[in-house]
Amino acid sequence: MADTKISALTAATVAAASNEFAINEAGTSKKLTGTLLKAFVGPTLITGNSGTVASQAAPSQTLQVLTADNADIPTTSVVTQLTASTVGLGWWLAEYFIHWNSDVTTTGINFIVDHTGTATPFMSTRIDPIGSTTALATVGISHQTTDEGVVGNLPSVWAANADGGSLGPNAGVTTVDSVQFSWIKALLLVTVSGDLLLRANSEIASTITRVLAGTCARYTRLS
Repeated sequence: MADTKISALTAATVAAASNEFAINEAGTSKKLTGTLLKAFVGPTLITGNSGTVASQAAPSQTLQVLTADNADIPTTSVVTQLTASTVGLGWWLAEYFIHWNSDVTTTGINFIVDHTGTATPFMSTRIDPIGSTTALATVGISHQTTDEGVVGNLPSVWAANADGGSLGPNAGVTTVDSVQFSWIKALLLVTVSGDLLLRANSEIASTITRVLAGTCARYTRLS
């Protein structure tokens, strides 16, 4: 087939995963699909409670979203809620936007961010909108309507926590089964690769809390 200028080719109407592009890889001509190109330049998406983070060099980003409620958390035993596998060497920033509820007003929820390899320094913090006039209302925590908030009285929750440190629990909720919102941010330097886990447990045994659909996370590789 005769050589043809790119400008003379038929124009595509839309980019597709199966499209192929010519590349030069260390002096060797190869082809690259749209799927691979998208994975290299765009964020990776994990749909569900477990998946592998983007492996390309920093800066790279992985997004994760729950499309269905996780299983109930009926005890004080810690249960993994989100898994981001193969969080490798370097600095990482992780953010969690968590929807959850509780079956009993006096039962709150505890969260733990845990890296299964080696990560130090490791800092994490949690913020909850609150609906009650507790001690937390005076330390800059944002406020939401009184019939939907959590009960606080646990200022130590918002201090920096080490790898695997507890972020909570809060003291309960103002309304049973109402959707609560918690925000967690963690900064860590990974020196031995592992999985990054968001874990949770109920404040009180034999009462149920649950992490709900719509919970999402963003993992950014910084170095």
